[in-house]
Amino acid sequence: MFDSDIDEPFIPSPPSEFDGTSSDTQQAVPLPIRGRSNMLDIPRPLRAVRYSMHKKRWAQTSNCARGIKEPLPSSFRLLTWNIDFASKAPKRRLAAGLEYIRRDVFECKTPSERPNPCCILLQEVSVQAFTLILANEWIQGSFLVVPSSTEKWPHGAHYGNVTLISRMLPNSNMTRNGLFVDLKLAVPAPPHAPRLSDGIVQMRIANTHLESLPQGARARPEQLGIIAESLQEYDLHGGVVGGDMNAIGPSDMGIAEQVGLTDAWQGSEEEEEGITWGHQPPSQYPARRLDKVLWVARGGVEVEEPVRVGVGAKCGTGEWISDHYGLVTNVHVVRQD
Repeated sequence: MFDSDIDEPFIPSPPSEFDGTSSDTQQAVPLPIRGRSNMLDIPRPLRAVRYSMHKKRWAQTSNCARGIKEPLPSSFRLLTWNIDFASKAPKRRLAAGLEYIRRDVFECKTPSERPNPCCILLQEVSVQAFTLILANEWIQGSFLVVPSSTEKWPHGAHYGNVTLISRMLPNSNMTRNGLFVDLKLAVPAPPHAPRLSDGIVQMRIANTHLESLPQGARARPEQLGIIAESLQEYDLHGGVVGGDMNAIGPSDMGIAEQVGLTDAWQGSEEEEEGITWGHQPPSQYPARRLDKVLWVARGGVEVEEPVRVGVGAKCGTGEWISDHYGLVTNVHVVRQD
């Protein structure tokens, strides 16, 4: 985002009604048009939108424009989840997914309860379902949303990425098409020190959905390499990328290491606890660890091993919320004594 403060009205079209008889459950899903996002393009700044409870509308805003109020958090939770645009009832499944995230992952008992500092990285948000995010009461009260509309996705895309940033995490910059967010975090002060922190640092978070299918094998290393380069910029304290890496073949297994990223998962590719796709529903293809959290392993940052969420999660009408499991982890800024 830019540094100037903005309070421009942003009024999205209302979400379509959805229920058990909605045409959403019947219509044929179009073939995915990724529109091959040009990740070699120059960074394109995006403005997040923030819901004003007073004005009852979303507005574009700069969260850091009036300065940073301490104390800042030194840690935050990171959730990544491909929520599957292609299966039937994308709107109903997204609504159920947001409810699951609020209630089961972040343990917020009511929509008015705010979670601890966090970032939520969603992939495969359907064009049809996008406005459900903006209409969600919990999202309105707790998060900034980027992008502000599906018009910010690659031209012709039927689905895209959405990042939700906790209002407790000041942010200074957002770009696409690997969706990047720069967060301000505190370096913890020594125990019993009178000061709040030992300084403020900037960490970059990327939300990505790498090219799919075997024919995308040549594109995936290039895409992840560009993301890694951005996460390793000299003025950053650290960088993390989460999302659907589409790691479907042997050539995908070493990409992260090749581009200088560390996999937060410490087990093997075959371990069941790491598998994120292929069970909901059972597939004719081998179950795989498609979704990952990768980070720049440098001093001053720690990323915990992620755990799966969304395992067995269904809508009230019986559909799986997604064919993917999500991953949740904790990211920490640590002292370097």
